[in-house]
This record gives sequence, C-alpha cells and structure tokens, in this order.
Amino acid sequence: MKFNKIFSVLGLFTASLVSASRSDFYGSNDNRPELFKILDDHIGTLKINFDDETWATMKEKSVLPPWNAGDVGEKYGTNNATLEFLIDGTDYRVELQPGEFSFVLGGKFTRNFAKPGYNLKIENGDLFEVKSLRLRSGYRDNSLMREKLSSDMFYKMGVPTTSTNYIRVEVNGENLGLYIATNKIKKDFIKRYYGEKNTNNLYECRIDRTRFEDFSVAEKCDNIKEELVDKRDDIRKFNEAINNAKSIDDIKDIIDVETFLKTICFEFLTLAWDHFLVYNHNYFWYKKPDGKWTIILNDFDETWAQDLWTTIYRGEGLSEEQTYVDKSYIPDADGLPWANFPNFSIRDCDMGHKIIKLLIYDNEEQWREIVGEVVKNYFNPTILFKRIEEIKELIYDDVVINRTINPETGKFIGCFNTEGFDPKWNMTHFEEGINYVNWANNPDQARSYGLKFFIEERFKYICHTYGINPETLELIQPRPAVAFWGIVNKYSFYWGEGELFNDEFITWSFPDLDKEDYKQESYNADPIKNAKPSNYVIPLTVHEMAEAEENPKDNGSDNATTTTAVAEPTSTVEDSACWSEKLGYPCCVSSCYVYESDNEGEWGYEDNHWCGISSSCSNDVCWSKKFGYDCCNGCTSYEEDSNGKWGYEENKWCGIVSENCN
Repeated sequence: MKFNKIFSVLGLFTASLVSASRSDFYGSNDNRPELFKILDDHIGTLKINFDDETWATMKEKSVLPPWNAGDVGEKYGTNNATLEFLIDGTDYRVELQPGEFSFVLGGKFTRNFAKPGYNLKIENGDLFEVKSLRLRSGYRDNSLMREKLSSDMFYKMGVPTTSTNYIRVEVNGENLGLYIATNKIKKDFIKRYYGEKNTNNLYECRIDRTRFEDFSVAEKCDNIKEELVDKRDDIRKFNEAINNAKSIDDIKDIIDVETFLKTICFEFLTLAWDHFLVYNHNYFWYKKPDGKWTIILNDFDETWAQDLWTTIYRGEGLSEEQTYVDKSYIPDADGLPWANFPNFSIRDCDMGHKIIKLLIYDNEEQWREIVGEVVKNYFNPTILFKRIEEIKELIYDDVVINRTINPETGKFIGCFNTEGFDPKWNMTHFEEGINYVNWANNPDQARSYGLKFFIEERFKYICHTYGINPETLELIQPRPAVAFWGIVNKYSFYWGEGELFNDEFITWSFPDLDKEDYKQESYNADPIKNAKPSNYVIPLTVHEMAEAEENPKDNGSDNATTTTAVAEPTSTVEDSACWSEKLGYPCCVSSCYVYESDNEGEWGYEDNHWCGISSSCSNDVCWSKKFGYDCCNGCTSYEEDSNGKWGYEENKWCGIVSENCN
C-alpha cells in the first residue's frame, strides 16, 4: 500500500474552498475516522480498475426487480483490482493493489434501486483509518442529505454511530457519480470508541420486528463473529432482564440509559421509522467493558420524514402476537387528510415497547431533559438550516452531474439496474426538497418532505409539547401545562395538478395549517380543557394495561396513568329531527364531538363535511357518546378527565356511568 498525506492543517485547503472547515460543526465530539474529516471540505474520488468481463458481469448482477420476494441479490465482486483514492488540489492519496481489498455489490433494500450500491473492504492497510466502506446512492432521498444529517446529529450528541460523507466513484474509467460513503460497525469501530480490541459481545439486529417482548433480540440478533453466532448466553440474560423489569431501577445497571434515551430521541425527533421504535431493526446491541449494554443505530436513509406512510405506524401486517399497542387511531394512508406527521408524539411513534414505558413514560423528567438538550444543541432551525446550506455548498456541482440524464442511455450515470426503482429526482426536486416543498414520486414509492418545512414544524411541536422556549432554547421551569397538539388535521392537505396516487411526481402542502385548532390562541390558552386529543384517543400499551390490572386502586374505580385516552369512534346518532338538514348538512352519525357552535346549533365534522350535532347526544345517559364512544359494561377505570372516568373494553375506550357502579 502506498500512502501520502499533508500533515499541515493548511494542506487541507485551496483558495476555492470555504475559509472555515465544516468539521468545526462537531466541536469537541469529533472523533470520527480521518477519512470523514478530510471529506468535510472535499469531494474525494475512488478510482477502481479490474478486468472488463468481471465489471460487465457485476452490472448484469445488479439488475433486480423491486420487492423480488425478499431476494437481496448476490454480493458479486472482486478482490483482484487496484484502487486509487485522491483529492484534487491536495496530496491526499492512497493506493491499494490486488489482494489488499475487495469491491462487491452491496445493500439490502437499496438493491432495489436503479443505481446500485457497493461495499469496499480493506484487508491490508486502511483508507485514512477506515477498513470498510459502504457506498450508497441515497436514491429515494431527493435532498441526498438525510444520511449525512443523521450521522452529524449523533456525533454532535456525543453518541457513536457510523460516519458519513460523500465520494465520487469511477470503475474502469467510467464515472458512476456521487455516492454517500459510510463506515461499518465492526470490531475496529468498537476498538475506536470503546477501547475493546476484540469484542465477543456485539450483536447486529438486521431482521424486521426484532424486539425484547418475544425474545427475538436474544434469538435473532447475531453476533458479528460467525464462530459465536450460536453462543447467546449473554444476550439471552440481557433480554430476560428487560422482560422481567418492573422499573428503571431494575435495568439502570445493565443498560446505558442516557445513550439509549438520546438514541430514541433521535428516532423520535426525526421520525426515523426504520430502527428500534417502529420496524425494530438496523441497530446493534453492544455489551461495553463496564458491563452495561448500549444501542448503536446504523443506516439512516429513512429519516427526517422520508417515505412516511401512516401504515408504517398502524402496524399493518403484524400478527396478533406481534401487536403490543393499538394504532388504529392513526388515519389510514389512503384517507384524507393524512396524519399530521410533524405533531407525532412519542406514543404515536412507539410500538408498545416495555423498555420505552420504563425509561420514558415512567421516567418523564429525565426524558424531557434529554429532549431539551438535543433541541438546544442540535435539533433547531438555527443550527440545522446552516448545516443544510454547508452540505449543499459541498455537493451541489456533483448533484448537477448526478441528475443529468445521459442521452445515450436515458438514465443518470451509474444506473445499471434497469428494473429497479428510479425516481429521477432532478435539480428542482433537490433545491425544493432541502427547503419547504414536499414531493412524492409515485412509481418508485418515494416521499420526501421538504427538510426545512419538516424541521420547522417539528421544532414548533417539540418546543410547545415539552415546554422549551423557542427563542432561548431553554427548558421552561417549572414545566408549563400545555394544550395537546394532535395528528389528525381538520383541513385536508393540497396537492398540485394531477392524480394524487398515479402521476409520476406530485407536490403536496398544508395551506390551512394556521386554521387548525392547535394553532389557535384560544385553544392553547386553556391547556386544562384541551389536554387530550378531541377527535381520537391514544391507547394504552399491553404493558400499561397489564400494570393497571395488577395494581388496581380503589377497587378498580381509578388507576393512575399518564396515558391519554384511546380508540376509534363506534357509536352512532340517529335523530328524526335533524335540524341541520334545512341548512343543507346531514346530522353526524359517527360522533357527537363539537368542533364549532353558532346561532343555529353545534357542529361536528366527519367524512370531509360539516354535520349537525343532534339534541339526543346531550340527552343520552351514556355521557361518552357525545365524544364518539360507547359506555362500558364494567367499572374498571384507566383514565379520568373533566368529563368522567374512562374504561377500556373490547379494544376500545368507553365511558363509565358512575350510577351503574355505586
């Protein structure tokens, strides 16, 4: 291996580069491998050469139809190649010879993309402290920034994860364009960040729905050492301890609680659905030298509101044994309006994990402090918008080249999978996608919220809900009572000309956000009255219901819980004298919830139209019918508010009629 480097810091820069390094963003937490520090201010180039026949076969084997029965494709490649890494205008250079590295097709779901990804593994030497490199196209993300922003956020929080930057790739003189480059979580990663040279306790959880409750963490998370894949005593004991725990005190000595909370905070703030909280994969468990387990995430393409569908959170496709919380209150993806994703709460994101109950629901004060710390130091428009512009400046010229169609092939450079997803995002999508415009590509099932739009709206929700001053970014003490900001919009979103689910490109927006209840001063001025969602209910998790049954108070008449109320409206209202019909509106049939009142009467809203609230709603002895819920047969209370006591029967919330329970 041949290795040259300018050791002077001044050697990093030329007159055409920015005067301050983008590495300054990380502050004292910048302990990334040297390669990624170098790439903060440069786009480096990987030039790889091997025989033309192998390269032609590699292209052929990249062809893989989307959703091909779970087939992730063959990791075909070669270890008989040469490599040159260089940065124009500097002396940064590495050369590798045949036998010193391998270059293969890589990726799991990303094998469905028109532009395939690759894995580079160095056997002899390293590439500026990197032994393994993942090269991915980031093809569904029109901003090409989500993986990078995620990695940056973790390092600014002081939480180790994969490092990310950008690099050009050439094979046999053919320009494949710009790639997102990340390292891998292997033994060299553990040695770097935790000081353990040869760990036996690093487990990768790659399979969907890998969680503690069904013991799949113990049985499906694989040791990175193949020779230890069947030796699971340590992780089984860990899994069992989580399942048996009754409080944070039972697990605080076996898990790194602060790191876990920061990691979940990342998933929560960025709506990262492809990790622990929702899909339960793309993460590692590592037992540190101090004996505590810590979680490490990887693979951040589905973050920052990328590819959000409400079906992801509703848990559709799960078996009864896999369902630990009822999410049917989240609007169906094909219904209107879609869920208001920027207002998603931690309960909306959580799929009923016991560890989330113990460390967040039962540990609200520390959770709030973590959220406040992350918002102050990273997740706010002042810091994030500047970072987005810095990344844009670095990659813009390469994105232009990446998104220019080759007239000979009709495709972008590097696109060899002729049957794969090919969103064809252009420079308009890039510019608008990093700002305030939301784009969907229907044929390739890609949805990209405008980054700045999502960040701004999410920031407003978080500051409001957790009592953070949006100007000083400090937690307001004591914590103020706040009105609930929900996920079901009263007003529909708007999409541009065309067919919403059929046209290739669709842009959508929310023109009436300012009219929503949660945006009104009068609504927010009464946090006691408006402390819960008014038109839906959030269910208890399986673990909360079990705890309520184990620890009843006052013979079941009351049970302390922080849960907001739950289930979908089931009652109907029939009234022969429907006063609103003379005004051209039917009476409501699914709920008696009052949205507005005027001189004519009380008004509800259902099926995308206004409806009159009939007088029979207020006359019914079942007081909860006015809110869209039947009354209970039993008397066990899980929740109490100003309206009365709430029970939970047959997977639905119900009102308790007190005179029936005396």
